[in-house]
Amino acid sequence: MRLSAMIPYNMIPEDRPPMATAAPNALADSDITPTTDRAAVALSLLCIAHCVALPLVAVVLPFASAAAEAEWVHWVFATFAVLASGTVALSSASARRAGFLLPAGIGASLVVFGLFAEAFGISEQIPTVLGGMMLAFAHWRRLAT
Repeated sequence: MRLSAMIPYNMIPEDRPPMATAAPNALADSDITPTTDRAAVALSLLCIAHCVALPLVAVVLPFASAAAEAEWVHWVFATFAVLASGTVALSSASARRAGFLLPAGIGASLVVFGLFAEAFGISEQIPTVLGGMMLAFAHWRRLAT
């Protein structure tokens, strides 16, 4: 039995819009997208700083070498950077254009490849730094428009 059949007509509020028009458009730009763009830029830059600066800091501060070599740190940074970019692409119709998707997709792919690069005999810093720069650039450019 339908709920509207159980409720008398005079008890249904008149100012409520019909159910068919009350649902939000899933493809419309979200209000949270600029915040997520900023977070993606920050996470990408944090990945770059981790890959470039932390090994240099580890030379001066030996206890930092443990953080520089911890594999879980790489996975956490990469996961959050790729998730933030994916969230923007899925929640914003304006992000689903080649001007954003191409550099962000290549950047995310490079960041993920950086996690497995050592298995192929490649230094992980190169793909991770390039990928982080491409992700940060894609989000920064999207924020600027």
